[in-house]
This record gives sequence, structure tokens and C-alpha cells, in this order.
Amino acid sequence: ELTSIGCHTNLWDFRRQQYHEWTEKEGVRGKLAPLQPSDKVFGGNYPTGTGLHDSSAALIPYLVQFKEPFLLISTGTWCISLNPFNHSPLTDDELRQDCLCYLSFHGKPVKASRLFAGREHELQVTRIAAHFSKNEDDFHHMRFDAALVRQLHLKYPDAGVFAKRELSAFASAEEAYHQLMIDIMAQQRHSAELVLQGGEVENIFVDGGFSKNELYMHLLAAAFPDKKVYGADVAQASAIGAAMAIHSTWNKKNAPENLVTLTKFAGAIPVS
Repeated sequence: ELTSIGCHTNLWDFRRQQYHEWTEKEGVRGKLAPLQPSDKVFGGNYPTGTGLHDSSAALIPYLVQFKEPFLLISTGTWCISLNPFNHSPLTDDELRQDCLCYLSFHGKPVKASRLFAGREHELQVTRIAAHFSKNEDDFHHMRFDAALVRQLHLKYPDAGVFAKRELSAFASAEEAYHQLMIDIMAQQRHSAELVLQGGEVENIFVDGGFSKNELYMHLLAAAFPDKKVYGADVAQASAIGAAMAIHSTWNKKNAPENLVTLTKFAGAIPVS
């Protein structure tokens, strides 16, 4: 199955859409499994697909439901910006900035960039909670305060690395957390911009943990005022995507039009 090979190994040649030529030169090509189309079905009483790389599968519901170019930011420990409409080869500069190519189930390259924001958020929330004697759960549902964001932009006009900031400079846990999210968003904007080229992307979808974080979503909308920004929700996205890849073999009905639920966010504050 080719999507996992393309996403996580150096075995795949994105230009030739085949095992890379080095596998032939090194004599390992003959030892590698034969490639199968991602929509291939093996027969029997229970038709079975090839299986798919999880991120490639999770992208399928979006590709099925939305035909216009979009950027998907998949958030968790890593925040991965995926542009299925940017097929340009990776440059040396993009590689140095932690860009990579995923592979769609159709075998097309998906330009992607990575940011370790989820893990950084977790570490800094623990630090803020300890300093202000708060429960870490308090930050999971903190409301977005646009006025506070404006004040912080005046106080700290330059983006920084929150881990290097002194917490004693903040009057409250709310103020510190808003600054944390401002700092994370400055990095997120740069990361997303690395892959936004290619296709006239008008919509940005965010799924995963940050899609339910008011601060992240409003700040993202402000960071990209020319885009429409949505929090997206797909139940069991990888499983649904894998099923959709072989949809025609097990279901004669059209694909449902509501695979993805969207919530629109607006940004009315400066972020630069």
C-alpha cells in the first residue's frame, strides 16, 4: 500500500510515482512488496482493502466533501498543515523548515508542514497552572478575550517563544495563557504559509484538539483575514476515510454530503 511508503519513508519517488531509483541501485527493490492501488479490493466473503496510512485516510472525507482548494490543519501533539492542492516538489529550504510530502490515496503528493505546537501547549499550560495555582483543566475551556489580546499586542509587539517568557510579568493566568496562544499562533501562521502556495486556497479547516480551542481558532482567523477559517469535526475520520476509499465496492449509494461538520470562526484583532 503506497500511502504509508510515501508518508514516512525515503523509498518513494514523488516525481515518478514509483519506488525511488536508489532502491534499484542498492539491490533492495526486489525485496520490497509489490505496489497496490489504494482502492484495490481483495475478494472473498468479506471484501478487504489494502489499508491506508492514518493521515492519508483522515484526509479523504475532506476531499470527498469539498471540491474547492483548502488547507487542513490537523492538530494534536503535532500541528500538521496539509495542502492536497500543492503538488510542487519539496525545496531544500522547505525541508530545512520541517516540510514534508504526504501521499493521497490517489497517489498524488500532499505538501505538508509540521509544528510541535500541541506538545508545547501541554508543557506551557502545566507551567502556567503551577505558577498561578490553577487547575490545568481550567485552560481547556478558557474564553477568548479580544480586548486582552489587543493589550498584549501593545505590551509585547514582537512574537516570541513563550517558554522563554517570565511568568511573573503576567498579572493573571488568563493573561499568560492568551500570550501563550499568541506566540503559538505566530509560529502556526509561518508553518501554514509554507504550504499555502498552490491552488487558490480560500478555506482553512482545523481538526483535532485545537479545533475546539476558542483562542487558537479566533487567532488563526485573524492571522489569515483573507481566508475562511472553520473548526472541523469528523467522527472516526481515519476509519471513515478508509471506508470511502473503497466505497463503490460495498455501498451503491452516493457518499453522504455531511461527513464533515464545520463551525466558522472570525478574527477581529491584529496578530502581527
